[in-house]
Amino acid sequence: MKTLPLAPPATRSATRHHRRCECDRDTLRTPWKGQMCQILHTRDQEAARALLDDFLLENEAEIARVIRRAQRIAHLDYRDKDTALSYFGQALMKMVDTRWRAKTGAGTSQVFNYSRNLPVILEQETRYFVREDRRRGLLDGTAGVPGDSAHDRKAKALARSRQLFQREHSRTPADEELVEFHNARMRATRKDPARQSVLATAEDLRSLTAVPLQDPDLLTEPGLVSEDTPDLGLPERQQRLEAVIAECERKDEERQFARRRAMKRQPVQMATVARIYLADHAQGDLATRQEIIETLGVTERASQREVGSHLKEIMVLLRSAFWSYNRS
Repeated sequence: MKTLPLAPPATRSATRHHRRCECDRDTLRTPWKGQMCQILHTRDQEAARALLDDFLLENEAEIARVIRRAQRIAHLDYRDKDTALSYFGQALMKMVDTRWRAKTGAGTSQVFNYSRNLPVILEQETRYFVREDRRRGLLDGTAGVPGDSAHDRKAKALARSRQLFQREHSRTPADEELVEFHNARMRATRKDPARQSVLATAEDLRSLTAVPLQDPDLLTEPGLVSEDTPDLGLPERQQRLEAVIAECERKDEERQFARRRAMKRQPVQMATVARIYLADHAQGDLATRQEIIETLGVTERASQREVGSHLKEIMVLLRSAFWSYNRS
């Protein structure tokens, strides 16, 4: 019996992957995959930086297209190339250092191993960082108000408390009533409201305005009424939430890999739902299912059901990530 020769397996060197590559074989030749694999597996910082520089230089034209697309969708000034490039670099370093490197031990995360469209992922991350800076007022010059971060967090929670009071009592609350109602709600719904800087006083109901540094009479400015108290627990919560989003990305990759035929519609990504749901968590607000649907702009019934299904799964992941909060 004559033995038929087998086709040689795809070699790692042909696609410039690292010798310890763990990438899914169907993704070996996708754009940017081989070079990023080399960078992620290189533990020497100087060598990794050199590989990263080579990657940026060799893919300059493709990266420029990604940046232009992100500029257009994020409504950035098309003439300001440096700002858009800096956001792309920020997104790239975030993905390399936080999302794609293994959390423990050598290797890369499963999110990267099954990724097959890195340009699209990096474009989405670039737009995410633009969105976050715009929300914080860093793109339109409104971030210079003293105490803006704590005050914004508190003001948003106060606005929700005012709505709830009006709904329950059918009237507008007085300042003292609103402060009492709000603080009672925060103590009932927050683990440590004082540490999270969400408890309010009557002075917090006054609006903030920017204080010009040249003004000699700074004490008369209402902008100095509120003291910016940092949310000390925010970095730890942010780290846990990023881990949840990374797990959502991994599940998205698994679903895409397990899908046997192309869908007639664009599937809703769990990681996208998680980012929208948690976008305002620092201000103590979580998006509702309807708000997520409106943000995504999905109209098909199947897509809306998918949003609800993803949201339930995200809640399970969040409970698991924050289980220690309930025990302490």
